[in-house]
Amino acid sequence: MISFAFTARDQEILDEARAQARMATRYARDFEHDEDRLPPREYPEALGRPDTRACLKRHADETSGAKILHALLYLEDWRGGLPLREFRYSLGNTALKIAGTPAQYERWADKTIAIGITEPVGGSDPASTRTTATWDAATNEWAIDGEKTFITYAESCDAVLVLARMKHPERSGLSLFMVEKGAPGFSVGKQFRKLGIRFEDTAPLSFVNCRIQAFNHIDGDLKQTLQSFSESRPVVAAYALGVTRAAMDFTWARLAEFGVTPDYDGAPTTLSAAADRMLSLEAEWEAAWITVLRAKWIEQNEGPGKIESSVAKAMGGALARKATQTCIEILGASGLSDEHLIEKHFRDARIFDIYEGTGEIQRLIIAREILDYSPKELN
Repeated sequence: MISFAFTARDQEILDEARAQARMATRYARDFEHDEDRLPPREYPEALGRPDTRACLKRHADETSGAKILHALLYLEDWRGGLPLREFRYSLGNTALKIAGTPAQYERWADKTIAIGITEPVGGSDPASTRTTATWDAATNEWAIDGEKTFITYAESCDAVLVLARMKHPERSGLSLFMVEKGAPGFSVGKQFRKLGIRFEDTAPLSFVNCRIQAFNHIDGDLKQTLQSFSESRPVVAAYALGVTRAAMDFTWARLAEFGVTPDYDGAPTTLSAAADRMLSLEAEWEAAWITVLRAKWIEQNEGPGKIESSVAKAMGGALARKATQTCIEILGASGLSDEHLIEKHFRDARIFDIYEGTGEIQRLIIAREILDYSPKELN
């Protein structure tokens, strides 16, 4: 049986994270028209405040588990709009841990590793990858050629784990290659101008005869690469829940000015239309929150669950879009004003149904499992 009761240490860490999220809201709009600037490693308000992730690491045995708490800390980060203190652990780090050798993991364990999968033509379909890795036996090197796009941490990362199609006399197929910053032929493009999440470092990458050592070949196949998504998708759902919670909290606060407050025991006939819609969202938020906890509990105890992570991601992404739009509809014109953060929450929410596999892809994954279809049979 899964228990969702928090330990005393859980609550202490989450309370501190929530307090820091409230402080962070003052900076939430700093990058709305300045996307070329990256957030600082630490804001002044973080000085003297506990580092919640360091606290989790020190007291992990007193918590419900690091996997669960990490997801909930991200929820609080996004509730505040952006983190007070930098913490970058990219999907590339997870993929390296799964597919890399001990020696490779030791070399790059303390680096921020972006992951390069999405391409301008193929989108998020890895099977359509056109980036190539050509083996040069004379120099014992791989030559990477191609483009990747919409890469998170493209500018601020230390290296990129690139999915490429091998050109080798004895091997073929897709594999992973570690390309470190500064490698000849590797360049980062300009920051994208985005609808939302404008504080987040997102840019394209280019590889032109980019030479890397044989050691940089992470001998992982596509299946191993995609396994990392089972760990990260519930975290993306937690991002979505953070933004959604911020929008809902603001809406409840505005409604309270007119005497409308949540009455969880009230009969439907006694509720105003606004309160009824908000209470429906509260129920959906709670359901999505439980799917995140369940996915992370399973990962912590049994290893990443492919279906559970897709369910969490699909629910979180869909809820973020629905809830932020509903909140704006309830608030009317004031919800569209840039005087308040809710219109930003509405724009930010869109990405969570796209990140690391769209909602449609998650539903395909779930349907294939339930109906016992292969990707070729149900695509």
